[in-house]
Amino acid sequence: METIRDLSHAARDWLRKVRKAGRELFMIDHAIAAAMKLPVVTALGAVCRAPRGSRTKILREAIRSIRRPAPPRTAEVCEINSLADFNSGYARLAAILGHAGKTPPPGEVEFLDSIMKRRRTWHPGTVGPSDYFFLTAFVSILAPQHVIEIGTLTGFSAGLIAAALLRQDGTDGASWVDTIDINVECAIDRTRPTGFEISETFPELVPLIRLHAPRDATFVWQIAKRDELGVIFIDADHRHPMPLLDLLRVAPCVRSEGWILLHDIQWGTIGRKAAETGQTPPWPASYGAEWLFDQWPFRKISGGNIGAVQLPHEKSALLPFALRMMSIQFEVVRRQARATRRALYESLGALC
Repeated sequence: METIRDLSHAARDWLRKVRKAGRELFMIDHAIAAAMKLPVVTALGAVCRAPRGSRTKILREAIRSIRRPAPPRTAEVCEINSLADFNSGYARLAAILGHAGKTPPPGEVEFLDSIMKRRRTWHPGTVGPSDYFFLTAFVSILAPQHVIEIGTLTGFSAGLIAAALLRQDGTDGASWVDTIDINVECAIDRTRPTGFEISETFPELVPLIRLHAPRDATFVWQIAKRDELGVIFIDADHRHPMPLLDLLRVAPCVRSEGWILLHDIQWGTIGRKAAETGQTPPWPASYGAEWLFDQWPFRKISGGNIGAVQLPHEKSALLPFALRMMSIQFEVVRRQARATRRALYESLGALC
């Protein structure tokens, strides 16, 4: 029996090698990738895979994506590069967001000043000072009751969001953060659990933070209702089109004209420049978040390497944009690329 099993396994492995060699010889994967870059092919795929009842609308938006693509919108800029600039940057961002005159609550600047003392180690991949100044100000100004984060990593940014909510809503549990990550073990340190900084750096904020791992962005549907949320923060897989997929998956749960924060919107350019000067960045250069932000055709605000994009009033208006983004060469490859494309097609139907 073992001999027969060994022979069957050997035959299976040989067939896999032959199949792989054939795909490489005839460049099948390259041909498929090239075809998928054609807007017409992407649009037809979206219509064919759309749920019943939404195909007509997706077809109409697909035609629009080909005939009259909306140009990228120029971003409003509000960078907060130092703690000394926080108050003025806060005021400027408040005016942009329609809350002119709002000022930081008591203790906010002092909390931000204490972060360097709170953290034992600065972990790669987490938000830097100018990023967390912007993130804190943004959440503080809008003061939502419930914020969801996609991509926990160490939990540092979840702690920052919770701290901003706490100073707006108090300690009565009226506001909280749900943070979601696909990994149980932290991606940058497999010996530590995902979110380990929540209890280590922000122990007083633990009651305000709910960690969900292993989960992906589809889990949002289990912890939020349609059109419930005003703010979501996406900081997960930055390879194109993963940020787009995360955004499309959570968009139905975000209110019309709600905001989605994106981290590392300059990461591809930063990584390329580092490589050109002989440096080795801590993460491979990925353009997913950067392309998503740069090509966004609706209102958006840049805070440097972090930014925010506003959903349109009619979320179905995202369809032409999403289809055009799906025509850009994926940074994920092979089986993951095929699975991601299927997931993107599925997510489009929820926008109708």
